[in-house]
Amino acid sequence: MSIVQLIVTLVLLWWTYQAYRLLANYKRATRIGVPLVYAPISPDNPLWIALQTSFTSLFKLGWEFHDRFRTFSALGDAFVLVTPDRNWLHVGEADAANEIFSRGREFGRPVWMLSEAPCSLRAYQPLCTNQVADALNVFGPNVSTAEGAEWQRQRKLTATPFNEQKSKLVWAEALQQASDMRDSWAQHDEGGLTTTSDDTRTLALHVLAHAGFQRSYTFQSMNHASDHPSSYRDSLSIILQHILLIIVLPPFVFRIPFTPPRWKRIGAAVTNFKDYMQKQVEEEKALVEAGKRGSGTLISNLVRASEERGTDAARPAFKPLSVPEILGNIFVFNFAGHDTTAISLAYSVLLLVAHPQAQDWIREELRFYLEGEVSEGWHYEHSFPKLQRCLAILLETLRLYNPLPGVPKYTGSQARTITVGKATINVPADTLVVPHLMSLHTQPRYWGPDSLTWRPSRWIVNEAGTDSSDIGIRLNQERLLVPKKGSFIAWSEGARNCPGKKFAQVEFVATMAALFRDFYAEPVPKPGESLSAARDRALNVVKDSNVELLLQMRNPEDVSVRWFRR
Repeated sequence: MSIVQLIVTLVLLWWTYQAYRLLANYKRATRIGVPLVYAPISPDNPLWIALQTSFTSLFKLGWEFHDRFRTFSALGDAFVLVTPDRNWLHVGEADAANEIFSRGREFGRPVWMLSEAPCSLRAYQPLCTNQVADALNVFGPNVSTAEGAEWQRQRKLTATPFNEQKSKLVWAEALQQASDMRDSWAQHDEGGLTTTSDDTRTLALHVLAHAGFQRSYTFQSMNHASDHPSSYRDSLSIILQHILLIIVLPPFVFRIPFTPPRWKRIGAAVTNFKDYMQKQVEEEKALVEAGKRGSGTLISNLVRASEERGTDAARPAFKPLSVPEILGNIFVFNFAGHDTTAISLAYSVLLLVAHPQAQDWIREELRFYLEGEVSEGWHYEHSFPKLQRCLAILLETLRLYNPLPGVPKYTGSQARTITVGKATINVPADTLVVPHLMSLHTQPRYWGPDSLTWRPSRWIVNEAGTDSSDIGIRLNQERLLVPKKGSFIAWSEGARNCPGKKFAQVEFVATMAALFRDFYAEPVPKPGESLSAARDRALNVVKDSNVELLLQMRNPEDVSVRWFRR
């Protein structure tokens, strides 16, 4: 047999096996009783992801963002994607999604994905959770990749850093960073600036550096991140910028002598960041042993919470976090907290640039509650709870442009039942169950006929039902909308919701306050373009988004923005 014949035979055998598996999963899927969609290769197949081939519009990377709720309007509240490896049950009904999240022990995380080794360029959580988890395990096991009793232990020990004291630090640093960024932006001439997306990444990185490691940096010093990892900040910046390479390639590749210089810098950044964190852990443990106060960093919080849980007889004892677990969790906080916040800020700023009436709307609130300059009393305790309109900007942005388009669950080795609408359906074992975030966030039945429109005011409810001419009375009557359970899952739900939710909200609201209380922003029109047309173009740039590692605008630099003091 020739080599060609052997290759052809192997390919035919592989496709025959795939067809057999597809038929077997089809038979299992028919028992669920919902519409079926077929795919010849599983969504987490590495070659499939790399080539971005598609036999159906429901199979392209990031299809959920572009499809929104349309497929569910055509097929109903649930459908199954049948593939050779396993079946994927997509759910677009709020009560069913809430049931899935509330039954966390039955619908757990797909741990079988989390244990696989890196294989190829994969891009986002519902399709390839293993790749995200591999990135998160670069420095050690952590709360995002743990399951069962191990997850419970790590969640208890890692909850301490997310407290009100930390929120005060985040608020103060975000105000300072955003003020510096705004002043830098306002210095540009009439041509404006095109670095909104890059600059919000810098701001988010600096807030993390301060809240996590008590390292302070001026905004201007990080306009262009250094490729030379000489500090914690530079190392983390390089790691976050090149996370896909770190996901795809095994660690030893970055240490090979003849690798490209850029790869060597990535390897050096990983090594330096790990060394920096290990040094911090050792110093904090020495302080604990000496009976001295902690440094107040995230590492300090983790080390001390772990030690206290192990020795305090009044609370259930947990095995202390190991050094790799402390390092792994610190990196998770940085990874999860940086890109998602930076992306949400970039989207929100450009959406506000495209909607001047929304700028006026939040300024009304900011001018009423915040008096004087930033340094003269914008205290977290008094200011943050009142700035509901600013928080509504974030909620509405996450509703339509959530960086992470889905959170997959897994039935495990047992069959489960869930109620979808008025029907109870049986879900076989070894089935992925995906509450469909993009559909839930845009269904007209939950969000009204303008559900695809960015309108932050939908999140504000007037309790009195009257429209007073007195701004103080109006603001006092406003409350945040509490959406139907399961219809808004931006931070996930249930026991495994995002522990950094408050951190992100505080950072975002502080940034909005510093940017828009005394300034306004508008797009720079192109030659022959009106200001109104420029705003429409800015909105189209926002809508032209796609999933890479997370949802991002393709070309945010196409919008030049100029800032003015009011």
